[in-house]
Amino acid sequence: MARQYFNSTLADSLIVAASISPTTVKTSILTPAQANQCFPVGYGLAAPFAGQVYRFAAGGLITTPATGTLIIDPYHGPGTTATAFGTDMGASAAQTVTASLSNAPWTLEGYLVYRLISGVATSSTAWVTGTFSSQGTLATAGGGWGINFGSTAAVSVDTTGTGTAGTFGSLNIAVTFSVTGATIITEWTSMQSFN
Repeated sequence: MARQYFNSTLADSLIVAASISPTTVKTSILTPAQANQCFPVGYGLAAPFAGQVYRFAAGGLITTPATGTLIIDPYHGPGTTATAFGTDMGASAAQTVTASLSNAPWTLEGYLVYRLISGVATSSTAWVTGTFSSQGTLATAGGGWGINFGSTAAVSVDTTGTGTAGTFGSLNIAVTFSVTGATIITEWTSMQSFN
């Protein structure tokens, strides 16, 4: 008999836009409280099981500088501030972005998979794979851009809730621009579990 999985929504969508205007410093697209609300991942007695898969997605509007690159970096844990992060799950390469976009749509989607669950802090392992995309130069073939991000090996994470603050309880995404002048507005989010 085939194993049957059910798709379960874990959190309601972000209903108040989250806006950031990062400098060249790595900055989370969500505050720690927003990450806990929008991209929750259980811990302790509510920890995921080995093999559990989460699907996350978000979208909104982006304004880009006249030049430069962008790095997307997912984190296990909400972090403790907009510039202090949880456990790094695998940054993208620096991707040249379309110059001078103004309120262009963007989307982000990916999967978080737990490989091993341990009762010892930072001894569970997980894997993330995802993509961030936005529009290219209008009327230019192949002008759109996508940024793949994710793990290159299983990452040790905390599913106990007893490790360092900000490293468990949710997923968060950080961005790093090579030049100033960008704005990212997150208009919606989605977090689902495949049980």
